[in-house]
Amino acid sequence: MKKLFISLAMVFGLTSSAFAQTEFGVFNHVSAGVGVGILTGGTIELAAPITKYVAVRAGYNFIPNLKLKTDLELPLDEVPKGYTLNVPDEVEVEGKLSMSTGHLLFDIYPFGTGLHLTAGAYFGSEKLVSVYNTQDGILQDVYDYNHRRGNYAPVPDSYGMIGLELGDYLVEPDQDGNAEASIKVNSFRPYLGIGFGRAVPAKHRLAVTFDMGVQFWGSPGVYVQDKKLDKSDIEGDGGDALKTLSKITVCPVLSLKLVGRIF
Repeated sequence: MKKLFISLAMVFGLTSSAFAQTEFGVFNHVSAGVGVGILTGGTIELAAPITKYVAVRAGYNFIPNLKLKTDLELPLDEVPKGYTLNVPDEVEVEGKLSMSTGHLLFDIYPFGTGLHLTAGAYFGSEKLVSVYNTQDGILQDVYDYNHRRGNYAPVPDSYGMIGLELGDYLVEPDQDGNAEASIKVNSFRPYLGIGFGRAVPAKHRLAVTFDMGVQFWGSPGVYVQDKKLDKSDIEGDGGDALKTLSKITVCPVLSLKLVGRIF
């Protein structure tokens, strides 16, 4: 029994020493991590070293799609007398926020310690916010009226188009009777940041890492039926809102993760 304890102690000592002297080579170790972040949500991630001074990380950041329903008005009082549109005065719409992303990042350890610089990119849906009618095809009569089709062919051109009133925006339906407005950014978003801790722990199986930086997501644009609006399309406060929105070109990132070396 004594010999067994001595043998186990020797094995434990050798193993601990190996952990403490982990050498980083090209993908010779792999770690997994889970964490949370501001504007990135929950994160799952795999990482591997390339050298002692560089590591690569790939992961997915999940934020549940937030949805909100409301009613938007249709300006039916602008329809000339004698014409009836088979649509309600108010149409239920749903707004959805989509923020989930994937990422591929490279950590650079200039001093060989846990302090690192990070460069890479996040990938996600180009539509950050979408607003659309919940009942499919409910605005078919509005499209026919706007395009002077069927029973609405005689409507004089002096009468303008109608659509859902979303603030200062007029959201016109498509030929299927559906309307959508969205805010879009780049689906490919370069990232630069700084952090503390190694994505692949060197001395222990488990470690905690912290990262902060920014995603560069380009100038957000407001789209109606995939047509980008500019300042000339909007009057009043809407133009000021679009001008302000177009200046928000970066998204801050703060994240905290627990990482564990698999081998």
